[in-house]
Amino acid sequence: MEIYALAAVILGISALASVFNAKVLRLPETIGLMATGLIGSTGLLLFGLAFPGVVAGFCHQVAAFDFSGFVLEFALGFLIFAGAFAADAEAMERDRWPILIFATLGIVLSTFVVGFLTYAIVSLLGLQGILLIHCLLFGALISPTDPIAVLAILKGSAVPQSLQADIAGESLLNDGVAVVVFLTILQLAPGNDPVGAAEHQPGILSILHLFGREVLGGALLGAVFGWIGTRLILITRAPAVDILISLATVMGCYALAWRWHVSGPLALVVTGLMFGQVLSASETDSSERLHLDFFWDGIDHVLNAVLFTLMGMVLLGLAENFELHFLTAGVLAIPAVLLARVISVGSLMLLTKLRCGDPISTVSILTWGGLRGGISIALALSISDEHSRNLILHMTYVVVAFSILVQGTTIGALVKRLMPEENRGS
Repeated sequence: MEIYALAAVILGISALASVFNAKVLRLPETIGLMATGLIGSTGLLLFGLAFPGVVAGFCHQVAAFDFSGFVLEFALGFLIFAGAFAADAEAMERDRWPILIFATLGIVLSTFVVGFLTYAIVSLLGLQGILLIHCLLFGALISPTDPIAVLAILKGSAVPQSLQADIAGESLLNDGVAVVVFLTILQLAPGNDPVGAAEHQPGILSILHLFGREVLGGALLGAVFGWIGTRLILITRAPAVDILISLATVMGCYALAWRWHVSGPLALVVTGLMFGQVLSASETDSSERLHLDFFWDGIDHVLNAVLFTLMGMVLLGLAENFELHFLTAGVLAIPAVLLARVISVGSLMLLTKLRCGDPISTVSILTWGGLRGGISIALALSISDEHSRNLILHMTYVVVAFSILVQGTTIGALVKRLMPEENRGS
């Protein structure tokens, strides 16, 4: 019953936040929900200055909530499938090479650029006990663009369709690579002891094995479940049964991915794209996917509302271990992350035939549209105190908040400024 009550409270808060945003803030929903959560959290913290006993208990309960588990073990699978199912598979196929390059080489390059820049920042601030390997850990978790944030905010934006496909496709695919990089660095960083770190370094073969198991295994698992699920839907052709099949496919695929230690997000990207392609095929009646579109759009809407509201409330948990230099490091990390994005996208774009306006405009939009979100926060929450958790978590939250609230609200204006009218729909 405690889980039921907790779910009721979270849904109630999310519903009230949605109403407040719709009637007062009137921002795009995902941005408004996080802003509402931040406003409410800030108000509670200020109220706590006068009544610390009351607010301290609530903050402790929020800090105890397993946000990382909620995102990585529950919500992510549904949201990834919903995003892939609704994605423009033809556009992603057309721009497959830019998407693959940005989602693989781009993650690795950005991880190292962010890591070294972060190490320079913590050295400048005089923070003790922060190893370079911990800064690389931050680089790994903050480098992937978040598919949940990206897909939610790009809907209805002025970003050209070709760039939307690149940004959305990259965000859907880069989680598998990011997890491999994150786990590899985590193995290299058992704690603050450099000697201990050296003793636990994985070899190149173990890294390749990890990559193959996570990425290739995830893609294969997704293809198997996608094939089985679509065959069953084509056999039944009954709306209620179709929804049941899609739910069973998503949950079964994600559960096996966790059990077999392969990339669940990548598996559901493949599954979702297969569902979308099969149900959009010429031999399939277009009305047959309407009920699935409606159902998964509803799932996407509800979980996004909960996720972004919780992201705003995470601030209450951070308040327990807040230190001013954490905030300073987070603010300085914002330009470091953006610079790393410029370097990775700008340099790797030379390997592609991506064309949409002039190169500077394209890099600018790809950089500003590469949003970070709940996955980065969830990964930061998953690390232990011996890996400089408090510093990394605060830096991550500042970067994510800036990404959603500033980049998310201004990407449309940037496109209008940089892209000529005739290129916006291409």
